[in-house]
Amino acid sequence: MTNPSDPGQYQHPPGPPGGPYMQQPQPQPAYGAMPGAPGAPGAGQAAFGRPGGMGGVPENKGLFGALFDANFDHLVTPKLIKLCYVLALLLVTLSALIVLVIGVWVFQLRNGWLLGLLIMLCAPVIWIFEAVLVRIFMEAVVVRFKGVEHLRAIKDKI
Repeated sequence: MTNPSDPGQYQHPPGPPGGPYMQQPQPQPAYGAMPGAPGAPGAGQAAFGRPGGMGGVPENKGLFGALFDANFDHLVTPKLIKLCYVLALLLVTLSALIVLVIGVWVFQLRNGWLLGLLIMLCAPVIWIFEAVLVRIFMEAVVVRFKGVEHLRAIKDKI
């Protein structure tokens, strides 16, 4: 005979097979679970008439579809960031060319050759400095939006 207090030696109480001790418990939704969330009744179904449910990743819309999304589920900035970066680099190049032209103009003045030469040599330095600042700003914007995407993916896994 085994001692019931021995670990791993649990004996089922007498009763009919398949009785209340043999039934599998039904999973209950988490407290405060939203419809469409994992573990909630109807998980994976559309909630509130929106495809993918509230916790689902929204489908990819185009620029104009995201622009007219009143729920702000689709972001426009990540789609426009490349265009903004190219335009910013064009403006940085234009400003460096203006500095170069001013340097050439000062270089042609009487007794202005040294100052003109310094201004012309500063044009590429100004271009690099402004390009780095633009790149840092654009990367900060992209990192912010990538963080939002990763948080959404983490939320969908839970």
